[in-house]
Amino acid sequence: MSIKVKYQYTHFIYPFVIDNKQYIDFIKYILSQQKDWKLKINEYKNDTYLYNFYLPYMRKFLFPTLFWQSDFKKEFKTLSLNKKASILSKLSCVTFEYKLSNIKLGKLENEYGLNINYDISKIDLICFEPGICFLDIKAQIEDESEMIDISKVQDFNHYFRKLTPRIENNYELMAQKLKNSKSANRIIALIDSITSKFEKNNFDRIYYDKMFTYTYVCVDGWKNVQDFEKMKNDFLKLQYVAGSHSTEIFNCECSKIKDNMYSRWEYSTFGFSRESGIVFVSDKEKYNITRMPYNFEKTYLYMLLLAFYQRISLINFSQDLLEEDKTKARALKKRFTKFTNMSWFSQITNSEHGMDIWEKWQNAFGLRELFDEVRKEYIEYYDFVVASGQERINVLLLLLYTISIVFTGLQVLVGYFDISGLENYIIAIMLIAIFSYPLYVLIWWITHKLKIK
Repeated sequence: MSIKVKYQYTHFIYPFVIDNKQYIDFIKYILSQQKDWKLKINEYKNDTYLYNFYLPYMRKFLFPTLFWQSDFKKEFKTLSLNKKASILSKLSCVTFEYKLSNIKLGKLENEYGLNINYDISKIDLICFEPGICFLDIKAQIEDESEMIDISKVQDFNHYFRKLTPRIENNYELMAQKLKNSKSANRIIALIDSITSKFEKNNFDRIYYDKMFTYTYVCVDGWKNVQDFEKMKNDFLKLQYVAGSHSTEIFNCECSKIKDNMYSRWEYSTFGFSRESGIVFVSDKEKYNITRMPYNFEKTYLYMLLLAFYQRISLINFSQDLLEEDKTKARALKKRFTKFTNMSWFSQITNSEHGMDIWEKWQNAFGLRELFDEVRKEYIEYYDFVVASGQERINVLLLLLYTISIVFTGLQVLVGYFDISGLENYIIAIMLIAIFSYPLYVLIWWITHKLKIK
């Protein structure tokens, strides 16, 4: 069955992590690029439905500038670059909008020689306070025909998502072909321009070398349940970002595939994975062509970003448990407690449909299992640190106990035998004992640092 698409767009999301110590410098850098980037200050009147969709504490977390008073907004514009960066770096979430210019239009070519023209309609940079950021590029296929073949959408997503600086170490022949395209180079250069000085290049922390795809597809000819069954394999190709020439046939009876699909209404189906999100809709339902494009792009997109942020945060924390100096137990405890209290959400909306989608993203990213795993790692780490500290305390107590016995014994000897001058020896022994423990701690600390290096 040849599937024709009436309307489509894809958000290509590039995740990256900024070192916490460099986060304020990164914000300052973006603010300084006034020709390219503009700070987005949320206005209630512009997206009323979006803000009302989320619970009050979620609105404050996702859209903190929404609560800025008009006087403060005016004052903010007059502040120095450093002060602006300082304020923004402390917000739970901040968004910048890119001013599109020569990057707006482009063309891709797949390995079979098929040209795909595209139009970029929006680029946003969304950063969460610890330095976990997402570059969000919204693009759609530009085609002369009124209907676009589904294969073109599959290829567009499959190839465009590889346009990142990380592609240089992968995909060899495909990478070279993409890099020969001027349009491809502009995308790669844009990403590189905002990340090269600040991004952590540790793949253990990011686990991602391609862009995440988030796609809306409105198809023609979906009139009943049987029609979607015929389309399902093409739907799953989009869900798992396979190219159109992929010969794989998905087993629709697989429980994992079923768990990552969701359909509340008859003519729309959502798909979730750790590489993509998709909604497949029919134009038979009016809602699918009026409200669904807005909801999917605005309201539901923030659920994905929130889940993505939580996953990367937990992975980062797990890595820090392995790498951090054991003396940083208090700082790590503060970080984990802050994340649990401020960023770990279960209820985010009163919308039943919204909560279904949120739970699907939690499952797709394995958030609950990851949280339990990291918490277990942290408890083991903390117990180890406490046990190590208790050992040093025991050594100190033993030392003090020994000193008290020796000192008492010498005092008895001096009083009983009336040995003159022994007091000086007693004082000397006391001083040696007093300074031996700090010396032991210093030697232990130096040795520990050398082992870490």
